[in-house]
Amino acid sequence: MATKMRDATKERLWREAVKRFARSGLSVRAFCRQENLLESAFYFWRREIACRDEETQTRAKAPRRAPRQPDFLPVCVTETVARPASITLELAGGRVLRLPDAIPAARLAEIVAALEAEARQ
Repeated sequence: MATKMRDATKERLWREAVKRFARSGLSVRAFCRQENLLESAFYFWRREIACRDEETQTRAKAPRRAPRQPDFLPVCVTETVARPASITLELAGGRVLRLPDAIPAARLAEIVAALEAEARQ
């Protein structure tokens, strides 16, 4: 949600208008005509002021929370250089497949069989 910049002067003027309306005894339409205000703006500001006041009261009643802890944990990097792959397969079309030396033999056999089956098609 984007943060709205509040215009304190505009809010103060509308707060005063809402108070005058409450004392006037007029309908919203009659009051807005008398004050030369747009009804839609009056309704917006009356609702907005009520929301802001409620928000302020809610914050005042809320218990103080402890400062929030960061959402991450410290990390210790022990190896900074990547080890090069020790098995390199050169495929048709200039493609190269590099595999770590720790790959299980059965998995390597599956990869080779799949590549050969693809080449036959």
